Amino acid sequence: MTDLTGTGTFATVLDEAIRARRMTLQQVRERLIAVGHPISLASLSYWRAGLREPERRRSLEAVPELERVLDLGEGDLGGRLARGGAERPRPFDELVGEPTLQSLVGEADVDRVVFQMTVDVGPEREVQRVRLVQIFVARRADVEGVTIFAGPDKGTQDNDVVLRAVSGCSVQNAERLGNGIIGTTITFERPLSEGEAVVTECEAVVDGRPDLETEYGLVAEQRLEEAIIWVRFHPDCLPARAWVWFDEDGLQHAWPVSLDGATGLHYRQTDFGPGSLGARWEW
Repeated sequence: MTDLTGTGTFATVLDEAIRARRMTLQQVRERLIAVGHPISLASLSYWRAGLREPERRRSLEAVPELERVLDLGEGDLGGRLARGGAERPRPFDELVGEPTLQSLVGEADVDRVVFQMTVDVGPEREVQRVRLVQIFVARRADVEGVTIFAGPDKGTQDNDVVLRAVSGCSVQNAERLGNGIIGTTITFERPLSEGEAVVTECEAVVDGRPDLETEYGLVAEQRLEEAIIWVRFHPDCLPARAWVWFDEDGLQHAWPVSLDGATGLHYRQTDFGPGSLGARWEW
């Protein structure tokens, strides 16, 4: 057994154990996958560098197996984790530079696990609807709802965005924040027990005139296990050029994508946030 009983941090003990075992991160990952813990290579790299620690339930469940893979004692890694719980949500206005609500509901009570945004663009180049599917997990008992935000890309003209519940929730107390963005409380169908997950689906539409925006993105106030944006174009009206982009922890990157005969584009990122990602296009 590797003897690492000193006072090192989670990251330093992990790094020393990997070196002692003369394993690559890919080998560590393959061993974890083989026993049912599909931790990404990026996550292992972040943990080893000390940029992040396991926080979500899926990651925490892998820590004891990681100790076994690296021939460590029980608690040699888990006992060095910060005890403050998962990362607190970043303020929406800090992420996008827009005014936010004075009172937020449920921000510390749920983990936002998955966020999928689907943008449907019609034959007149208009955004017809934006579907928002989110999976939340309650951090405590009796969680009733949470604040969410919706709207076009920042810096656009004000639009009369209307957010409607599709399934898994109801929409209440919408407040317009400028630049077409609204903040609203979604209430779950019933209060959640601790650790319980819920899937919600909402639809954002522009009321009164066509929405001709050519960029949409999602904002992750917390770290997500999965974030997806999917833009679906009408087959008779495809863009000339398109890009996907992300902005996380000051790292920004955008790259062109080709539809290659398809009618849509998508971008998927795991273990993402806080930050934003999205797509833009030109006609």
